Amino acid sequence: MHDKKIILAIATLLLAGAAQAEDAPAPAFTGHVDLVNKYVLRGVTTTYGPGLPGLGNEGADAPESSKPALQWGVDWTHPSGVYLGYWASQINYSYKRLAESYTNRAVASFQDKKSIENDFYGGYNGKVGDFGYTVGLTGYYYLNGGDSNAFETKLGASYGIFSATAQTLLKDVVWGNKGDTYWTLGASQPVAYDITLSATLGFYTYHKEGRYLGTVDTLTGTACAAGTSFIVNGCFAGGAPSSSGWRHLTVGFTQPIGASGFTWGLQGLIGGDNRFGVKQGNRLLASLSYGF
Repeated sequence: MHDKKIILAIATLLLAGAAQAEDAPAPAFTGHVDLVNKYVLRGVTTTYGPGLPGLGNEGADAPESSKPALQWGVDWTHPSGVYLGYWASQINYSYKRLAESYTNRAVASFQDKKSIENDFYGGYNGKVGDFGYTVGLTGYYYLNGGDSNAFETKLGASYGIFSATAQTLLKDVVWGNKGDTYWTLGASQPVAYDITLSATLGFYTYHKEGRYLGTVDTLTGTACAAGTSFIVNGCFAGGAPSSSGWRHLTVGFTQPIGASGFTWGLQGLIGGDNRFGVKQGNRLLASLSYGF
């Protein structure tokens, strides 16, 4: 019921914003197709689990894709501040098989029926003086998924080149617990030669116990042994669940390639800790995008 109230409130805000701008300029549509050398989700480059080494993509572990992946999306922005969008990415393992491993501990391959992440989002951007704000909702739907679809709220503020956001998960899923909140502090600044510099610091606050992540094997209802933690399909040795931790610092740039419609970019990612306090590796991330 709490989730439905949040969704209803955001929908009401969207309709109100649109009603206030009937005579405003036409809304804008934009789209993009991207090729990235890896898909790293919120700084987790090595493992989602409590210990090293990670299991890799063959074991349904981080990163989301350890090899080049296609990503794409479209955005609609109304002059009133209302926005809607869609973003998607290939994933180099199967969330369907990952969910099945929760009840069938003998899944043979996580490379069968690989998933595609689909993010549907909407919200409202407004301003109060020199300060901007945003409120929104994202729905995650995984093609070839299971126990992975959920909603996440978004609240944010901005001033000048700086921005801050908080995104809170509303349901236990195989990749997070209800109440987990991803906090970011970012900055973006255009410089010479059409280059845009950007930096993002990511931090997490966690709900320690959930259906798929914590210290209790919820298939059997038994607590994990001392020194082990539960993640999706069993108790594994390593770190205990944390209540918070910084996830990553990402610094990089993008630059359009003339008037071709293509943009290239590089990011250096300094890895922080995952939810079990396990240090993540540093990575260099590259992208080539076409906008339309």
